[in-house]
Amino acid sequence: MMPHANRSSGRLSTSLASLLTDLSAVVGATNVLTKPSQQQSYTQGAIASITDAVAAVVIPDSLVALWRVINLCAAADVIIIAQAANTGLTGGSTPYGEYDRAVVVISMQRLGGVHLLNDAAELVALPAASLQQLESQLAPLGREPHSVLGSSCVGASVIGGICNSSGGMLVQRGPAYTEMSLFAKRNAMGEFELINHLGIDLGADPEEMLRNLQTGTLDLLQKS
Repeated sequence: MMPHANRSSGRLSTSLASLLTDLSAVVGATNVLTKPSQQQSYTQGAIASITDAVAAVVIPDSLVALWRVINLCAAADVIIIAQAANTGLTGGSTPYGEYDRAVVVISMQRLGGVHLLNDAAELVALPAASLQQLESQLAPLGREPHSVLGSSCVGASVIGGICNSSGGMLVQRGPAYTEMSLFAKRNAMGEFELINHLGIDLGADPEEMLRNLQTGTLDLLQKS
């Protein structure tokens, strides 16, 4: 068992305590959940979570805050579990088992939103954009998303559906796929780099890029 992550000891290492302080400065103390009673809905899904290594559940409300959070976690060398809606049945977005370091679960439930492009032929989905959001935006245009929701998919994310090849209990199946993406990549120095493969000029600075992406000012930018 990891001494720095063991809840029964009631003690956090200096570095972990410093990380929690820094995370609170970015997202607010109320969005850094450290008590098991606060964390339960984020750390337990369809498959029960069996670990005491979760130091915190962090809930950013913007892509810039998310970027700052992952960089703080990288500097502290903690394990990150990224979580969109936690609707999956595999346990892939919740902690399970033993870890060699403390774990930070980053919940992206507040980072929803869909930006339609090219007369809704394409779209940019933010991390927690849901199929319900996409369906409601496409309905007035006479279009349907790649997945038509069943009762088991309520709240499911667009990105999760794409990763599962538009899977789930579908009424209709479309040829949905991820053509381009913007993602964070951890380099050999242990630092995150923001990689823009969207084919859209979002700017040069990571925080500028993420602000443009979240606000949907894509029509003011040039698609390459």
